Amino acid sequence: MNERDDGPGPALPFFSVVIPVHNKVEYLEKSLACVYGQSFQDFEVIAVDDHSSDGSLEILQQHERAGRLTLFQRSEPGPGGYAARNLGVQKANAEWIVFFDADDIMHADHLNDFHDMISQNPELRFFCGNYNKMAGGKVSGKVINVKSGIYSRLDGLTFYALDDFIHMNSACTHVTLFKELGGFLEGEYKRGGDVYFWVKLLTRIDGFYYSDRVTSEWHVDHSGVTKNPRNLTLHPLADFLKKETPCLDKACDFQLRKIINRKVISWAAEKKVQGKGCYKDFPHISIKCLGFGGMSRVLLLFMPLSFYKRVVRVKRAWPGKK
Repeated sequence: MNERDDGPGPALPFFSVVIPVHNKVEYLEKSLACVYGQSFQDFEVIAVDDHSSDGSLEILQQHERAGRLTLFQRSEPGPGGYAARNLGVQKANAEWIVFFDADDIMHADHLNDFHDMISQNPELRFFCGNYNKMAGGKVSGKVINVKSGIYSRLDGLTFYALDDFIHMNSACTHVTLFKELGGFLEGEYKRGGDVYFWVKLLTRIDGFYYSDRVTSEWHVDHSGVTKNPRNLTLHPLADFLKKETPCLDKACDFQLRKIINRKVISWAAEKKVQGKGCYKDFPHISIKCLGFGGMSRVLLLFMPLSFYKRVVRVKRAWPGKK
């Protein structure tokens, strides 16, 4: 437990749970209840209302009056909630930051698991756990199969080249690391800014701990950010190499470029299905890092839309396809 630097006073919380809220009135009470019901209770809740207009603010104010959380307000919504999260970290009192989306679920042992990981690995500043991606009330797909343990920078980049094994709800970051990375990019992206941050983090840290226990749920059906077609532009990672100029060895650089390929192609495919042009995406794809599967996906993007949709339907119906 940490003590304040300015003399005697109440002990600081171990975790700050930062929750950005923008028009989540339908889910807010249930989500807050699962936070309050954690088996590990040494934490504070920092809620940032991002200019809600549906009654979410009034619910948060009730919970603040009851002493359950500390509430901050923003005068206008920030794209993707990234500015709200940054404000929450600025106001946090704990050394360890856990983000949580106001329409998702954390299991009762979520914070306890992070506390155990931190206690057993005090030299690390980043921890993440397994999570379930939920759609239609069921688990949709499967996060990459990684066993619990300490992993290197190369491991992390390799895992992310295969799957988004880090999610906003499944990560725990030391506040010093978050601030060193500059927080989430504000005002630039409506979607994908979290991926940009996690990839940036993976290029900067030497090691991290991953737990294969599922302790949180991402409810895709609730995500207006993901479902809004207007948020689908060029993926933020397309400019990552130019903006960040990461200093990596050859193996790490190769995996980073595979990550960028995966995300850029994925968004291009979404745009293709929506009937939008995706030719601006192609210059940001590293051909040498594609592999056969990636090359096939790129070539399909050049096909007529009717043919492309037929192929997608066949792939989704293929036996064993998750």
